[in-house]
Amino acid sequence: MDLTRAKNSFDRLRNFRLSPQGFWRSLLSLLLAACISRYLRSLARSFWWHRSMASMLFGSTVVNLRRLLGQRQRYRIEIHQHREKKEEYAVWWPEPPRAPSASRLWILVPGGMSDADSIAGYIDEFLQSNVIAPSEDWCVFHNAGTGTARWQHGTFTGLSDPTFLLDFLQGLNAMDSQNSCRYREIITVGFSVGGMLALATASKVVKPMSGKDKSLVHVNRSLSGSPCRLRFVSVHSPDCVRTTFEAMTKWAFCARLDIPLTLHFWAVNLRSGLLFKCPGGPWFPWPPTWSYMRRFTEAAWAQNEALKLEAEGNAVSVEELKKPFEHFDDSFALRLRKVLPAGPGSRSNHS
Repeated sequence: MDLTRAKNSFDRLRNFRLSPQGFWRSLLSLLLAACISRYLRSLARSFWWHRSMASMLFGSTVVNLRRLLGQRQRYRIEIHQHREKKEEYAVWWPEPPRAPSASRLWILVPGGMSDADSIAGYIDEFLQSNVIAPSEDWCVFHNAGTGTARWQHGTFTGLSDPTFLLDFLQGLNAMDSQNSCRYREIITVGFSVGGMLALATASKVVKPMSGKDKSLVHVNRSLSGSPCRLRFVSVHSPDCVRTTFEAMTKWAFCARLDIPLTLHFWAVNLRSGLLFKCPGGPWFPWPPTWSYMRRFTEAAWAQNEALKLEAEGNAVSVEELKKPFEHFDDSFALRLRKVLPAGPGSRSNHS
């Protein structure tokens, strides 16, 4: 009896044939089970991180559904040119325009290289929160090469470089005690990396510079000599872009935020024309990780240095000028010269 059962089992095993459809179905089931297992393990180890991500994704979904239903915020885009650098930056004003008699202006600075229409939706969430009163004015500031602004002469500016935001404030006469500013108070609110830019600007406003920044010495006098009061707020800003992205590369694959951010980085540089102005940089984002962002930024910095030397009559190969990212780390990090006094600047990292 046992021999007969064993023989029948052997015959069934020998005649077993797995169809192609069955093979792929089994393979996909195994992969799905492995992904679920890794996610549950990550959820158990980093619950609060996942909670924050779920909250962010939910908020982003609500904002984008609202946009699909025709409730998108409309903007009037102004392209400004820096007085000395002759590079473009963009300022988006709401449509329809706000009250012309507004005494307070809110300047919102998006994170990274995104714009006011970012799918992350935090600009829309802020506007929906009713923090800005109907009688107050607001705009969204975009640094050089973002927000539809295109590169004209150079190829590099740091995400924490306040040069262009200061130029915009000077254009509003916000830092000039001689000419009147139409606003009595201007509040700059920076989100994520935009928060670094807000605090870096505050650092220059509250302390006069020396050397090549002597043209900005009058900025400090504005706090007392100008009727316009300047305020700066940073929301969820990192201290250093490089270390933040390096930390992302160590996260689980399903949490590698550097991948979508790299693809966004590539798309912004394509729209601004920066990809075509840096022939020495990697054109296609592969692999789409922090390593691509690092290599392209190094190439953009070297190209910018070569263009400056060429303008002075010194032709130098871009390859000779290439430096590691750490060489210009300060352009992507928050380096305050001193603790900011209470009032002009504040920083929030609360969930």
